[in-house]
Amino acid sequence: MNSVKLEIVTPSKLFYRGEVDLVIVTTLEGDEGFMAGHCWGCKLLDIGELWIQEKGAAKNEWRVAALSGGFIEIKESILIYTDAVEWAEDIDMERVLSEKAKAEDWLTEHQDDGDPNDIMKAKIMLAKALTRSNVASGSTRHH
Repeated sequence: MNSVKLEIVTPSKLFYRGEVDLVIVTTLEGDEGFMAGHCWGCKLLDIGELWIQEKGAAKNEWRVAALSGGFIEIKESILIYTDAVEWAEDIDMERVLSEKAKAEDWLTEHQDDGDPNDIMKAKIMLAKALTRSNVASGSTRHH
């Protein structure tokens, strides 16, 4: 299988650079996989899981991270821009559970009378917390 260069960039750092056989992300249309030779494009990313199969890795060997959205650009290489991304092993579960509870409590209290923008922010906070929790605990969608 041919590999392709993948770079993942956040506002503060280069999170990842390496040769990969396959990368799977959550776009606004759902989960999509990209590999060497894929047609060129640019897609918006949703909050979700990031799956990387590094060059030469076993078919069931993946590096998994929680991704907070952004966009992916596919050309001769693949470039992902995102505000935040974390490897499963770096996720602080205590903090995630606190953020999840805070968002759920706020939504319960303000669902009927809250400002629509604040409701959307709380739903985004909850989605990020759920994704981070699933990634950290290994309760992810792909294998």
